[in-house]
Amino acid sequence: MITWDDPRTDVLLNPRLPGADAARVRQLIAAVPALEAHVWLTTSGATGRLKPVALAKQSLLLSAEAVNRHLESNTRDVWLNVLPTFHVGGLGIYARAHLSGARVVTLESWEVKTFVRALAEEWVTLTSLVPAQVYDLVQDSQQAPPSLRAVVVGGGALAEDLWRRARALGWPVLPSYGATECASQIATADLASLRATPPPALRLLPHVSARTDADGHLEIRSDALFTGYASDAGLDDPKHDGWWDTGDLGAIHGETLVVHGRADDVVKIGGEVVNLAALEMRLAEVLAATAPATDAVLIALPDPRLGQVIALAVVTPDPATAEHIQDAFNAAVLPFERARIMRRVTKIPRTALGKVARRQLEEMLQAVSPDRP
Repeated sequence: MITWDDPRTDVLLNPRLPGADAARVRQLIAAVPALEAHVWLTTSGATGRLKPVALAKQSLLLSAEAVNRHLESNTRDVWLNVLPTFHVGGLGIYARAHLSGARVVTLESWEVKTFVRALAEEWVTLTSLVPAQVYDLVQDSQQAPPSLRAVVVGGGALAEDLWRRARALGWPVLPSYGATECASQIATADLASLRATPPPALRLLPHVSARTDADGHLEIRSDALFTGYASDAGLDDPKHDGWWDTGDLGAIHGETLVVHGRADDVVKIGGEVVNLAALEMRLAEVLAATAPATDAVLIALPDPRLGQVIALAVVTPDPATAEHIQDAFNAAVLPFERARIMRRVTKIPRTALGKVARRQLEEMLQAVSPDRP
């Protein structure tokens, strides 16, 4: 684990990375002049491309201090960590505990009943999860233990229907928006939202300033921002005047942030603008109502006539189930938003944090015929 006051720089990589990928990441890092008191992590973006990110230890601690204040965390807290420490979501928990004096309990792998049992046995008060893990808890009808006072959910958008189902089971979920490049959380629902019924707003943490450019791209500035990326040419710092373009579309209303999804998730189909993130939310609602135990995702595939079309990947051996999901989804969206392609697959390729590896999925779908998984 990281020694926070040590001037040395640490490299944290997924131990399950294929050898060639790990060697490539280390090669890129080696091309950067030595940095003092930093941590190298890799992004977990949807493209599947590994991008080494240099974060100063001070940036990680600054973020941790802000999160501790937001969650009112102190020495009485117990964190349960089920996220990998080679991602900022897991590493951030240890930075917060280092500052607050909270205790950390670690689980090396994700299993619903083991997780829930550990919450109760260790009298856990705080934890962080990704939406896929919240989904697993809800699907298993697990009730939150009374000791738990907040679950920060990051690594992807938490669908409103999943938020409602989790809250109905007592899970104190706080949706959040963050990035490796900002050392973890950028905006998070506050504790007061747990006493309200509407879906919570994301509140910018105090160390973050945010704005949008003319195209609606969300830009942020913070002392917790990364130093740069490792590239073949050395250290690549894409910030301009201290501002970093997140690559997401969003809107800012005072201290509240609304994220509309990745800019590259906005595609054109026959001249119509389609937001894949919004369609994913609609698909989540359809799955909850029609096939809650089934995994399915959407992706845009190239089309010679329309430019791009929406494809639906469904994990099921049953053609009728897949067709039922496709029909229900298409009935819930506009004509140009419909899934014109449907493929049954054996699995959805995902990153270590549960995000869809879209490039791998695209290759998979293009290799699968329409009539078999």
